[in-house]
Amino acid sequence: MKSLTIFTTASQRLAARLFSRGRTQADKQRGASALEYVMLAAVLVGILAFVATQYGGEDNPIVNIFNDLFGQAENTATNAGAGGGS
Repeated sequence: MKSLTIFTTASQRLAARLFSRGRTQADKQRGASALEYVMLAAVLVGILAFVATQYGGEDNPIVNIFNDLFGQAENTATNAGAGGGS
């Protein structure tokens, strides 16, 4: 009976340790990965902003890309609204 009590106490202590531990290394790594993605996105936005300001005017490649993209979306929406969708 004494060995059963010792086993029960030991298993309870182990369970308490497992459930009460702090943040794991995997949790810390997830936070670091999220921060890396945010920083990467910020750098990309900065590069795009720099390119957009350096190559201003009518022949701006970034402006042309967005104009083409939105123009295609507008044409698709107009065709779909007229019943001529693809």
